[in-house]
Amino acid sequence: MSIVRDIVKQFDGSEELAQTQRAVVEALGNLGEAKADLFDKAIRESLRTAGTEANPTVPITNILTSKKEVHAYTSTSASHLSETVQTSLKAFMQGSADGVISGIGSLMTGALTVFLGEASSATGTIDEYYVATEGLSVLRLDLKAWYLNVSAKSVYEKMERVCAFVAVKSTVDLAKLDFNTFLYLYQNQLALGNVRKEQIRAALDDATEIWAAFNKVRRNDVTVEPAHITRHPATTAALPA
Repeated sequence: MSIVRDIVKQFDGSEELAQTQRAVVEALGNLGEAKADLFDKAIRESLRTAGTEANPTVPITNILTSKKEVHAYTSTSASHLSETVQTSLKAFMQGSADGVISGIGSLMTGALTVFLGEASSATGTIDEYYVATEGLSVLRLDLKAWYLNVSAKSVYEKMERVCAFVAVKSTVDLAKLDFNTFLYLYQNQLALGNVRKEQIRAALDDATEIWAAFNKVRRNDVTVEPAHITRHPATTAALPA
């Protein structure tokens, strides 16, 4: 997949057709960037209620960082999708084990391949989240993506769809999540990502170490309402465009 702004540079002629093509691509890029900004705000707003009955996902304490990208997608992009996802994840989650990143990357690639490759409607949106360990922290990674099929024949050869992607990384609220629940959710996600058994065991050992360290410093006199979780990590919530 190419960054939309790079596609604009390919229409470098001065004739009227090239100018029209540039204008179309720039407009699509602006639309994608607007979608990405809305998604970033929507994820942040949703994270505030995570762990409640209204939003039964893994709760967080703080949002750490986010990333927004707008890409042009063609039928040839599918062969590079996995590599693109894995490279982005390694940069976004530098302290996570390779097996964990590979597992999440596999899940993301599978979801996006179906989402982008088999979608027949003019536009669509996908919403997913994952959990992982990074160093001595337990993290939540939210992904929101959108596509719009390009109908303008003048640019279709270079840009069949415009896509917006937003990822937000947060710290999980361990005080609201009991250890057994997290292990269940985490190992299921790792298994779905086709992570090898020895890597799953290593990842669960890391999680156990984090929980032990957390409980050493946790104040025992503080009572916290447990989180309400029915939507598990790595399960897709398809949303209207």
